[in-house]
Amino acid sequence: MLTRWSRRVVLVVGVAVASAALAAEPVKLTDASFLDVDAQLKAAEGRPNEVSRLSGLKAYLSRDYSGARTQFERAAYYADKYSQHYLSLMYWHGSGVPLDRVQAYIWADLAAERGSRQMLLIREKMWSDLTPAQQAQAAEQGLALYDRYGDGVAKPRAEGAMRRFADDMTGSRAGYDGQMLATSGKPVSGQFFAKTGSNASSFTQTAVGTREQLYGAAGRGMSRYWAEQDRLLEGKVRVGPVVPVRKDRSD
Repeated sequence: MLTRWSRRVVLVVGVAVASAALAAEPVKLTDASFLDVDAQLKAAEGRPNEVSRLSGLKAYLSRDYSGARTQFERAAYYADKYSQHYLSLMYWHGSGVPLDRVQAYIWADLAAERGSRQMLLIREKMWSDLTPAQQAQAAEQGLALYDRYGDGVAKPRAEGAMRRFADDMTGSRAGYDGQMLATSGKPVSGQFFAKTGSNASSFTQTAVGTREQLYGAAGRGMSRYWAEQDRLLEGKVRVGPVVPVRKDRSD
């Protein structure tokens, strides 16, 4: 439908969606505590997308919404789909940012770029709740965000930063290059559905191999990293009854 955008997939399901006008509290992005999130930062060192995402969640939990948005945008700059999802929720619900359904949809479309079923479901529900004028605005404004945050530019940017970190922190001046590296497991996950929620947060850590295996020129290791990120993004979606959305939206 939109040039250079991921093709829209129509998903017909009943989901519960809360109107931002009805929400007195900021939308909940995670089930984890501030200390839970903070504990993951050390394990995420060297992966700017994960470090910025976790820093954004810490700021959000501290009600520093400006700081949270800045950190999520930085993580999104490094191809972090979780943070693109969080930005979408913040704009959709007006949590710490001006309510902007157009921006919310564009970030949701970015979060769904890799075809995550959960992210596609959220994107399509948002699209169906936009007015025709808002849909036209999303088409007009979306390309600029894709030019900056789409995987085509953001993944190479993230991989370059990770490789530079690995070059500084691993290997041996005497020629040994066999240290094992690890990637963080499942980060904290957000929720879009009112009263039904998505998957709860959980944390693991998985050793993936040597620096060359992860960051080697062939790129196979980086493919493994992104595949693991995508696998963890899915989670479980619980579907509830439809909750009517208030009709007092403006264009």
